[in-house]
Formats: sequence, C-alpha cells, structure tokens
Amino acid sequence: MKKRDKKRENKEILRALAMLTQIGLAMMTCMGISFGIGYYIDRLAGTRYWVMIFLLIGILASIRSLFILTGRLQSSEETAKKDVAAEVTTTPKEDSDEGSKTDTP
Repeated sequence: MKKRDKKRENKEILRALAMLTQIGLAMMTCMGISFGIGYYIDRLAGTRYWVMIFLLIGILASIRSLFILTGRLQSSEETAKKDVAAEVTTTPKEDSDEGSKTDTP
C-alpha cells in the first residue's frame, strides 16, 4: 500500500468519525433543548403533557437534522469520488488539426 493511499484512508476515517460525532451532538442538542422547553412550560403551567409534546418535536427536529447532515455527507463523497476519478482518467488530449487548410489526403 502506498503512503499516499494510507494518508487518504486515514483522512476518510477521521472524516467519518467527525461526521458521526456531529450527527450525535446535533440529535442530542435538538432533543435536549426541546425537553428543556417542555419541562419549563410544565413547571410554569403545572401540567405534565408539554414535556412529551416538545420531546416529540425535538425528535422530529433531530431526524430532520440527520437527513440534512447525511445529505451533505453524501454530496461531499460524490464530489470526492469525481475528483479522484478525474485525477486517474485525465490524459492529455491530442491536438486536432481538423479543418485546417494544409490537410492533405
């Protein structure tokens, strides 16, 4: 295995770990803030159902966040694959003299 390939593999692992951490933090933040708001409203109103309503809203918001983050991951992976494919398949194009007046059969 080439050193360049090993570095690329390490970058991919770190990028995946960072994305996993970002997804986890985004989900916990959405649910935590929603739970806190619901708990605060329940304490003010003396009820018990607002926590569940806001927790459900937090879960839905975290699922939305998950779709946004994974969509961003998918688009960045596609871009990276295209860049790698472009590096591999680029070859110098031959100059064509098509249409020149000096062509002879």
